[in-house]
Amino acid sequence: MKFRIIAVIVVCIIISSQNIFAQEMLQKKQQFRDQIHKQLNLTDDQQTKIDELKLAHKKEMIDLKANLDKKELALAELKNKGNYSREDFLNKINDVITARNKIAISFANHQMDVYEQLDENQKKEWNKISGEFGEHREKRVNRMMKNFDDK
Repeated sequence: MKFRIIAVIVVCIIISSQNIFAQEMLQKKQQFRDQIHKQLNLTDDQQTKIDELKLAHKKEMIDLKANLDKKELALAELKNKGNYSREDFLNKINDVITARNKIAISFANHQMDVYEQLDENQKKEWNKISGEFGEHREKRVNRMMKNFDDK
């Protein structure tokens, strides 16, 4: 009986700590955005336009990510089916790659849409900021690709 109570308490602590960690990550992300906005010294018009671009991009990403999930599911179904041809497998892999590329292109277009809203001084600051964090993004993408290969 004591073991069950302890087990339940441990599970509750683990679940609550995950929730707290997720909230902290969201707060840090928001603080980072606020810091960038402050560094760029955005006008109200720029902020409004960037917010509109962000929402439009989020809507587009929902569809693109759903498409990627479907392509990955089709690949998994093919593997589970077994006895598939090289052509079928490569076609499914190409579908997944194409879906990922569409996501990357959409992200790049969104970045450029935001970049085009900035004046010359803000662009200089943007380039400085993005240069500092470009290495971190590259490491994250490489980690993501490694995780995909492990699936």
